[in-house]
Amino acid sequence: MGTILAGDFNCVISNADCTGQSNYSKALESSVRGLDLRDAWDATPGRTVYTHYTNKGASNIDRIYITENLKRKQQGSEAVASAFTDHMAIVLRLSIDIPCVTRGKGYWRMNVSYLGEPHFQHR
Repeated sequence: MGTILAGDFNCVISNADCTGQSNYSKALESSVRGLDLRDAWDATPGRTVYTHYTNKGASNIDRIYITENLKRKQQGSEAVASAFTDHMAIVLRLSIDIPCVTRGKGYWRMNVSYLGEPHFQHR
């Protein structure tokens, strides 16, 4: 089990998370520390990537914080351009410990009995 805290926080907990004027939040930092969360972002050292850019600066206000046990299961994370917002989307990949379900020969087949139902035919 683990905890994931994610969102557009509109604030930072470190001055390294922004250029220009920072919007530091003691409350967010206290919550992250109190829940013993880790930042899921693992940008390449020496190459800073921000999630929100303006003409006055850039910042990492969109964050995903996870517990240590989820951090160990992390496969990676990346910032991806998103068409529906002026923020970068952060994608987190985790490995999960659930059994893989296999269905026979490796393909899915629709239950053909639906084809004869009037409601299905109408739709």
